[in-house]
Amino acid sequence: ALAAVSALARSVRSPPRFSSPLVRRGDDMSCVASAAASRVAPRVSAADGARRRDRVSRGARRGARPMATTAEAASVDVAAIEDAWIAGSIERCAVGDGVAGLREGALARLAHARMPTQRVEDYRFTDLAPLVAAKPAAADPALAAGVDASKWTLEDASTTRVVLVDGVFCEHLSDLSGIPKDVECGVVSAGAKPSDALGAVSAIRAGVFDDLNAVMANDVVILTVPAGVKMRTPLHVVQLSTALPGDESIATSAPRLVVDVQDGAEVVLVEEFASAAGAELSAYWLNGVCEIRVGKNACVTHSMVQAQSRKAVHTRATHVTQAEESTYSLAEVNVGGAVGRHDLTVTQRGPRTSTNLSCFNLAGAGQCLDLHSAVTLDHEEGKTDQVHKCIVSHATGRGVFDGNVKVNKEAQRTDAGQISRNLLLVPKATVNVKPNLQIVADDVVCTHGCTVSDLEEEELFYIQSRGLSPATARSLLVAGFGLEIASKLVGKDLRVRAEKAVRDALDQDDVVMVA
Repeated sequence: ALAAVSALARSVRSPPRFSSPLVRRGDDMSCVASAAASRVAPRVSAADGARRRDRVSRGARRGARPMATTAEAASVDVAAIEDAWIAGSIERCAVGDGVAGLREGALARLAHARMPTQRVEDYRFTDLAPLVAAKPAAADPALAAGVDASKWTLEDASTTRVVLVDGVFCEHLSDLSGIPKDVECGVVSAGAKPSDALGAVSAIRAGVFDDLNAVMANDVVILTVPAGVKMRTPLHVVQLSTALPGDESIATSAPRLVVDVQDGAEVVLVEEFASAAGAELSAYWLNGVCEIRVGKNACVTHSMVQAQSRKAVHTRATHVTQAEESTYSLAEVNVGGAVGRHDLTVTQRGPRTSTNLSCFNLAGAGQCLDLHSAVTLDHEEGKTDQVHKCIVSHATGRGVFDGNVKVNKEAQRTDAGQISRNLLLVPKATVNVKPNLQIVADDVVCTHGCTVSDLEEEELFYIQSRGLSPATARSLLVAGFGLEIASKLVGKDLRVRAEKAVRDALDQDDVVMVA
């Protein structure tokens, strides 16, 4: 009896043990569980909230510049928000009146929200320390006047170009003269009519970062393609970030994009993310949201290149809904950011719908690049094909992939495929991969798989047998690994910039690349 009581006491005192998925490292195979300390911000009491409001109002009465202006503080009351880090970030970053219909609901959801830690399953392998340890603040709007966006151009989209600097539309850098007359393209701040797709999906699936974007966003890019209109020229959206002087705060931006492609319409969307001149070595935070609604028989081709600075934090959510017999195709390349996180959700809302997702991530020194995707099929004869590729080129780099494909009961005769291929170039490089296929329907063709390895010795030998040096052979294989994804990007200019970004990133990690 004493032994039983002692065992029970030990079980109560001991924390539960959790198993972790198999993680492949460059030099061994082991199960690695997250042991990072929790970075939960303290809760804010009612008294603390009252003191915060009083502090802001006293600062305004003195004429000193508080964390937000008097009008801004009045429109964004953070006293009800329990998480101190979230409350402080909103105080400093939610300037202006915001976007009608977004801010109020997001504030209500954030009241009891917590910043994700590695104890949260969806962030188990994504350490947000570079963000949580920082002090986000509103970017300086005066810096936009000196930004040069001439490096980011597309020959086919010179007159269908939107440039955002720190999430704000820059008219002097943009050119929308080539937008067809039937197509509506503009920004809310310039009088564009908000689409009913704005917030329709993100409010339902909102996480903390979606809601922070909704609170902090001051503008929205709206693209509405009417039924039957085929927009032949790509819409090129360039999103540049600046940095604040000093190390006390990091510039924060919350760009938002809404694309509504109605029945039978077609559009090509190209997005680029980069640091403006002078911010290439600086820290900043871009927290973006894109909502895409694809109508019946409509088609959206989407290309995305993320080349932020290696000190930046890049969080992005893309929410896609597809109607019957529609097609959505995404090709993305990610090479920047200390933390780069993309939350991608696709919901097929009609039969005979096609979804194609292609992603290439390159994680170097101190980088964590993460793709979390969720595809839901609810109707018959749907198709989805996902290819994820990742290279980790440094021992301190980490790649993360969590891909979920859910085939519900009514989605009979579905054809779903998912593959993740990962290349570790050095010992101790790490990837955490969890391909996940949930099938409820019983008449389907579904496959998924994952590979993690260094370069194959047989492939290296084959190339060297043709008279090439070992360095050249290795270089060719590394370059060719991501070529499958990069070749799907729209526009030669974009492909050249993406390939250069990959080569420059590999050079930083001393990976020999032969021209």
